[in-house]
Amino acid sequence: MASLLLKLGVPLILASAVFYQTILKDFLSINLGIGRHLQPISDFPAYQCRRIEDPILQACEDMWFSESTRQLFLACSDPQSRKQWMPNIGRFNASGRALDDAIIAMDVDSPQKSSYLYRILDAPGDLHLLGLTGVDSAQGINLFLVNAKPSLDPSTGDPLDNAAVGANSTIERFVLAPPHASELKHIRTFSHENITTPNNIAAMGKNAFYFTNDHGAHQTGWQHHLSPLRGTGDVSYCTSAKGCHTVATGLKFPNGLIRDPRDGYVYVPSSADGSITVFRPLPDYSLEKVDVIETGYPIDNLSQDSIGDIWAAAIPKAWPMLKAYNNPLGPTPPSTILRVRRRADGSGWDWEKVLEDAEGEVLPATTTAIHDAQTGRIFLSGVFSPFISVCEKKAL
Repeated sequence: MASLLLKLGVPLILASAVFYQTILKDFLSINLGIGRHLQPISDFPAYQCRRIEDPILQACEDMWFSESTRQLFLACSDPQSRKQWMPNIGRFNASGRALDDAIIAMDVDSPQKSSYLYRILDAPGDLHLLGLTGVDSAQGINLFLVNAKPSLDPSTGDPLDNAAVGANSTIERFVLAPPHASELKHIRTFSHENITTPNNIAAMGKNAFYFTNDHGAHQTGWQHHLSPLRGTGDVSYCTSAKGCHTVATGLKFPNGLIRDPRDGYVYVPSSADGSITVFRPLPDYSLEKVDVIETGYPIDNLSQDSIGDIWAAAIPKAWPMLKAYNNPLGPTPPSTILRVRRRADGSGWDWEKVLEDAEGEVLPATTTAIHDAQTGRIFLSGVFSPFISVCEKKAL
């Protein structure tokens, strides 16, 4: 018996050690934030932050800033409904989904009390908003949206068992012309077998884009739940003429990617391993890995300002975030905002913490941070937060 236990025990100990070093150690330190020291918002006196509480500006998962028109676009929903319907994290109660998701256009140069002048854009169709990006052009603003629609019975229009069949997600292209209009014109629905668990989009122009599948092809079941650990997420490239094809695989919960218009590099953050993978697009639009920026923080969405700095909404503690998802009107979990800069000599990238709110005093459970380089303001929103926030740079 002792000999048998010895034979079984040694491989088991070795397997446990390998599991700890390769998976569990990073999960505990990066995802759960065990051992990570969080700072209060008072540790960042360069900024004065405030909440903007408005029943329209809630559950805004993503934002995009039009530099030329000085408009901030927000993809908003209902906090209580997010916990019912969010197929990207396995919430499949389609009957509990919000039916009034809205795209908001905010004029950031028109303050109104503690907020800013905004309008709700009329948009045709059934929208369940997630990721959002845009492209300025002389003809107007092109907006690309991830539309996380439920799968419906074609004969009755009732929701199917989405936990079994998965969502019917698409990517929608709209045009706002002129740029300060109040109605969006629907241009195209991108529906393709590669669009399985779409999270966000990086536009390449009016008719082409990259997007992340945060769980790859696994919409439901155990493979969906284990995808962040197994690394089955991917990036695909789509055009109006040629459809979509996969260009990068093996990613752990790839989230809100961006494309740098200056050099074309594509930055893909991970919500599972705390990294940002840097890709160079090749002539056929496939992606060549250039570098990996290790931050140690799970990252949701990236954005880029007009001077080229990349802003990352990070999740310093996963467990409070998950608890708040189920109780969005309760205590606000901590948030962290990182800034990533390319070194002047081109040798790599450096990152730093710009803001952190350990107690959730002012910042939302942040999933997107937008920096307006012209004014120095940072706008922050969260996928289930019942408010947004703005942080203004204090005068020296």
